[in-house]
Amino acid sequence: MKIEVLYPEICCLYGDKGNMRYLQLCLPEAEFIYTSLNDAPAFLEGDIDLCYLCSMSEASQELVLERLMPWQEKIVSLMQNGRTLFLWVGNALELLGAYIQREDGSRVAGLGVFFSMYSVRQSPRRFNNLIRADFKGTKLIGYTSRFSHTYGLSKEYALCQTEIGAGMNPKTKQEGILTEGIIATYLLGPLLVANPDFTHYLLKRLGAPLEKLPYEDAMRQAYAYKMKEMDNPDLKLF
Repeated sequence: MKIEVLYPEICCLYGDKGNMRYLQLCLPEAEFIYTSLNDAPAFLEGDIDLCYLCSMSEASQELVLERLMPWQEKIVSLMQNGRTLFLWVGNALELLGAYIQREDGSRVAGLGVFFSMYSVRQSPRRFNNLIRADFKGTKLIGYTSRFSHTYGLSKEYALCQTEIGAGMNPKTKQEGILTEGIIATYLLGPLLVANPDFTHYLLKRLGAPLEKLPYEDAMRQAYAYKMKEMDNPDLKLF
């Protein structure tokens, strides 16, 4: 199995890189490829099982788009055919839309995987959000912290529906993206460690299911504690 991590030198916020460190524990025989900004993505050759891209600054978003746009048509095709699974977290999901609107009203073109989807920045106003969401009969938990919101994605592509907290923008419970080739979410940090059921789902999607995850007992204990915290009526959501 081959797993590609895109642009780790600039896409490294909120501890999102820890997801791949944990995945290495789950898949010790897998080959991990770290692609820098000056290299062509390995997934373009079609033999990558998982491509991971995580949170970045707004300036880095535009730099990453500059690097990816020469292969726009091929990237869209690869994301649609499902051969490679793309796991993009944090504001990386915004790259999949038609455009990102800057604070001055100007726009930077996105990859256009979803033509109706677009994102709007609101810096310096940061949106912090605790989330509990329904995902295929299980619960996803985590948080978001971002300077933008995303609009226009069809409900059929939603990853999950939030029960606590807002979705991709304050007026929707719809969070993230789920298709045959894409899993994307605004959720930050230790997504895989914090959500063992989701990690089992991801490994099954990769054709590498595990009966038990590394440190799963401790993960489930922490998960149960966080779930209990979410039911606290004094919990403050920002």
